[in-house]
Amino acid sequence: MEKMKVTEGFDRGTLFLCATPIGNLRDITLRVLDCLKCADLVAAENPRHTQKLLNHFGIKASLTPYREANRERKSREIISRLQEGARVVLLSDAGMPGLSDPGLYLVRRLVEEELPYTVLPGASAVLTALINAAYPGTKFVFWGFLSHKKNRRRAELEGISKEEKTVVLYESPHRLLDTLGQMAKIMGERELTVCRELTKRFEEVIRGKPGYLLGHFTKGMLRGEVTLVISPLERSKEADRQENPLPGEPVAVKAAARKKIMQYLKNGCTPSAAAKKAAAMLPITRRKAYQLVLELKRQNDTE
Repeated sequence: MEKMKVTEGFDRGTLFLCATPIGNLRDITLRVLDCLKCADLVAAENPRHTQKLLNHFGIKASLTPYREANRERKSREIISRLQEGARVVLLSDAGMPGLSDPGLYLVRRLVEEELPYTVLPGASAVLTALINAAYPGTKFVFWGFLSHKKNRRRAELEGISKEEKTVVLYESPHRLLDTLGQMAKIMGERELTVCRELTKRFEEVIRGKPGYLLGHFTKGMLRGEVTLVISPLERSKEADRQENPLPGEPVAVKAAARKKIMQYLKNGCTPSAAAKKAAAMLPITRRKAYQLVLELKRQNDTE
């Protein structure tokens, strides 16, 4: 009788694309748990990772690997099982399968074969990061992963720098510093938010300009999944129009930069070195930091 309750709503011969937690295991939905309990086969990006999820909820299931390297062969196997009437679940390591992972290939094959599939929604790094960033989300662009090729990567970032919608993209921790360095050169004044380890114990959400974020993340070891959210181009233009002694710079940033510069100058730094250090530590350009140095110098000369 219990088995009937669990399988209700999960038709045979159907592929179920199920969202998995992006960090906190309690973010899985009850419906996904029911689906996993009655699955005849679970296709997972990383079966070892998925096994930990199943063990946590006391679920036993037949696992098979489904990843980019074997997607063609495994897709044929899964289609064969579906045609036999099996319930098959497709999982990614975190979040929604089919979004920047090989699951999309399988879904397109099912469309071609006119086989049924359905999506069980749940946790999403894209939406979680978008809301955390607090940028306009009525219209946004999901970019996925940037290209691994240097020239293509730069071209993509140049394209993003002209985007007037909020942009969300994924990045790996070992490429984050390189990406922030390129962003500092291409879109130095653009505010962005780095979301790391979302929903986990050491979740980190930090906003600022690329140069500031580069300095922040250079200090420690980077771990965990990273989602970047880039503010719309129009947002940067609006900030530049604000009435401010340093155009485009919030008053709080100017005050912090002024304090740092005074400290560096008292410690014997040259004006140029003081500006360079302030720009490295705070979300302010080196040119604007040097403007502050000159402003402080003029004040001292008149006192």
